[in-house]
Amino acid sequence: MMTTAAAAARATTSFADLPDTIFFKILTHLDWYEILRFDNTLLNRNARNRYLDALKIIKLNVARSKFYEKALDKGILNWLISRNIRVISWDLEVNNTQLMTIANGLPQLKSLNIVPFHLGDITDEGIKALANGLRQLKSLNICKSNKITDEGIKALAYGLRRLKSLNICNCGKITDEGIKALATGCTHLQFLDISGCRNITDEGIKALATGCPQLQSLNICNCGNKITDEGIKALATGCTQLQSLSIGWNYKITDEGIKALVNGLHQLQSLSIDCCNLITDEGVKALATGCPQLQSLEITSLGGITDEGIKALATGCPQLQSLNIDWCDKITEEGIKALASGCSQLQYLKLGHCMNIRGEGPEIAQRINSRK
Repeated sequence: MMTTAAAAARATTSFADLPDTIFFKILTHLDWYEILRFDNTLLNRNARNRYLDALKIIKLNVARSKFYEKALDKGILNWLISRNIRVISWDLEVNNTQLMTIANGLPQLKSLNIVPFHLGDITDEGIKALANGLRQLKSLNICKSNKITDEGIKALAYGLRRLKSLNICNCGKITDEGIKALATGCTHLQFLDISGCRNITDEGIKALATGCPQLQSLNICNCGNKITDEGIKALATGCTQLQSLSIGWNYKITDEGIKALVNGLHQLQSLSIDCCNLITDEGVKALATGCPQLQSLEITSLGGITDEGIKALATGCPQLQSLNIDWCDKITEEGIKALASGCSQLQYLKLGHCMNIRGEGPEIAQRINSRK
């Protein structure tokens, strides 16, 4: 006589025979490529119908894996669309045609992270399609395209009002006009990276300061030496929620800009001012006095920084965990000793090419880096 367990085992010949709750639970643990393969194994019509119903319930994240190039070649994108799968995030390289297909076929997408196959593959036409079709998008990373212009950015600003995170770094044709459009249309932005957009000036930064008061993280490094203390002062007044700010490689920023930051950005935890050569000990002392909550600081290649500035950090920034002082030639062993004594939470100290750090300095730095 067949036992109950044996009968159940005999009756369950495939995943599709499992109870609905278990069947759907299994699907939620499959990645996008496994679901594609699973789709090809369910040949029974009733089983396939149940499977497709399940796909309408789960939320799928399409991410990079060893299969993604092969899957794209075999039409994974069209398959996802034809199955009405709720894709909520996409993290794969696509060209302009595939981007337009995504825009038209995956309306529930909330996060899109793409890198063009070749610089210039993504154009304003792709961006306009994206802005029209993906109205629920909250996070977009579409950097390093030299064919995206202000027209594409204006379309984004008009169509993607829910955007909270945007990375358009190294899109070299974007100017203040595009940034002004973002500041007007994407007022909920919290994270913005426009580093390497070398046609942006103080005017664009002032627009952001006025229109995007919720910004928590901003990267404006290497914007063509057109950003000055005026733009920084505007940020300090208008974007008071900033916790992370990168302004390196903008050579016109001085101690005055840093003093303004200190007065306005009381939540600042991470700051990068690499290669801002006009910043001296005076600016670093202002940081130490006004930003006691600072946890990460990059001040590489600042020839005006001496042990005086470093000692001020050691006294005023006890929560500092990461510090990069590469190529700061005037810092000596005395500065490193002060850091070891005053910054007990410091776990990462980088001091490459600091020619005057001798004696115990390198050994002390090594001990700091082994604190983890």
